[in-house]
Amino acid sequence: MEKGCEFLSKVVSKEIFTPEDLNEEQKMLRDTVAKFMKEEVLPKVDELEKGNHDLMVELLKKAGELGFFAIEYPKEYGGLELDKVSALCVNEAMMQYTSFAVSSEAHVTIGSHPIIFFGTDEQKKKYLPDLAYAKKIAAYALTEPGAGSDALNAKTTATPVDGGKYFTLNGTKQFITNAGFADIFIVFAKVDGKDFTAFIVERQWGVKTGKEEDKMGQKGSSTRQVILEDVKVPKENVLGEIGKGHKVALNALNLGRMRLGGVSGGAGLYLTKKALDYARERKQFGKAIFDFPLIKWKIANMVSKSFAAQSAAYRLTHNIDRLWLGDGMQEWQAFEELAVEATILKVGGSELLWHIVDDAVQIHGGYGYIKEYEVERHYRDERVNRIYEGTNEINRLNIPEMIIRRAMRGRINFFEWVEKSKKEIDDVNEIKKLVQDFSLKEELFALESAKRLLIISAQEAFTKFAEEIQNEQELLAAFSDIAIGIYISESAIARAEKHKDKPFGDYYKKMAQFFVQIYWSKIIQSFEIMHLRLGKGLEIAEKLYKVLPRVDVIKLSREIAEQTAQIM
Repeated sequence: MEKGCEFLSKVVSKEIFTPEDLNEEQKMLRDTVAKFMKEEVLPKVDELEKGNHDLMVELLKKAGELGFFAIEYPKEYGGLELDKVSALCVNEAMMQYTSFAVSSEAHVTIGSHPIIFFGTDEQKKKYLPDLAYAKKIAAYALTEPGAGSDALNAKTTATPVDGGKYFTLNGTKQFITNAGFADIFIVFAKVDGKDFTAFIVERQWGVKTGKEEDKMGQKGSSTRQVILEDVKVPKENVLGEIGKGHKVALNALNLGRMRLGGVSGGAGLYLTKKALDYARERKQFGKAIFDFPLIKWKIANMVSKSFAAQSAAYRLTHNIDRLWLGDGMQEWQAFEELAVEATILKVGGSELLWHIVDDAVQIHGGYGYIKEYEVERHYRDERVNRIYEGTNEINRLNIPEMIIRRAMRGRINFFEWVEKSKKEIDDVNEIKKLVQDFSLKEELFALESAKRLLIISAQEAFTKFAEEIQNEQELLAAFSDIAIGIYISESAIARAEKHKDKPFGDYYKKMAQFFVQIYWSKIIQSFEIMHLRLGKGLEIAEKLYKVLPRVDVIKLSREIAEQTAQIM
């Protein structure tokens, strides 16, 4: 079982959980949601895109009645309390229409989980039964007009009144999903202007909203300002402790980041199928455009990136389930334990999906730019993924910051990892022994070498810059890009290894190999950025380039594309 950051210190397990390991109940749940999307939601997309939020609420409530949301709520408060893997496969199915998926997730993930994580028994009894079945809809109100990435620097105030029995909330929240129709808001404000605190606020207490934002994408979802003018909230609706609102906010975002990055692989496969179908039908110069090698290259890129992102998502989600349901950690603690990996998945997954949807539009040519074709909407809908739940720039800084903080607090044995890494880099045969049993041992050896050099380089950076390391944002971002590449790449390798003897084993192996071979150049470039800043030159990057034997990726891409066409 993996705990937080341990992927940096050990070889990935061959037994990671994968989508192929879903049980029959999970598959049935996924297929039921996919059927609901196809029959109930997709036929109404045109109307939803016009901003018909009454229709969105109707569909959310219908999904709630069918129990699609209840899977994540505790049994004692009316929910089904299934594992997070079940939730993930449901959310993948919802990504057929992003606005519906986002509205659902704003309700379940960041709208309801703060209460699940930190609510009192009274609060849970009062709110969760209705939220579980979408009898009431939730929203999460953290961002403010002047506080985006610096969300804890809130200006919204909560002033005790009536001898402390109530608080009056004043302030404005910005870009709040579900704001137009939510009944319950998780609102963050500073008590007496200083103690950052979370509150459960009901719309009926006087919450107002601004006009609908005219967004680039996700037009079917509601996004508005939430305006609080002397909104009177009983003290019983303080969520968690006064002054501990950051604990509520950050742990909700840990889940949100995991979920946002987690659906990228499934969404990518959906878009790959759309692009592939078009490529087979579209004729140019007397043949289907799929038969042109550059189109096959794009299909291979899309499906391999989807495969890798999905592999990382199920690996991480199952590890959270094992910490929570297996080890008995509180649910929020399991997410906090794997917050680094969740952040890696958010950044890596959202950026892989960006490239996938871009290729889907490109394969459609001019038609990809026309609203009649579904990929145009997905292109616009995807763009915000790299902005919300923390911008990818902020999250790139968060990854090394969290690792440093854990090292300083003794939560990880980072300095032992440094010494071990130095020894193993000097004797690469030790590393080779660790990966000898993997089919893609050359690729995994390269990643394991990169891990050790990353740990050593990080220690050198901390030593050189000390407290000023926070100002070395480019270096920190390069660190994160290496960590992201390692985690997602080795997840793809482990999935391929686990299923190597299955009928699709050869296909999986090719996708994993292709992904690593293509991403490897970015890992090397990131090491160059780090080492030049550290004054170490390019020697290590040049050595790394030689670590991974190169293969004919053109041949590989054509084979992957042909197999994808047979399978999809």
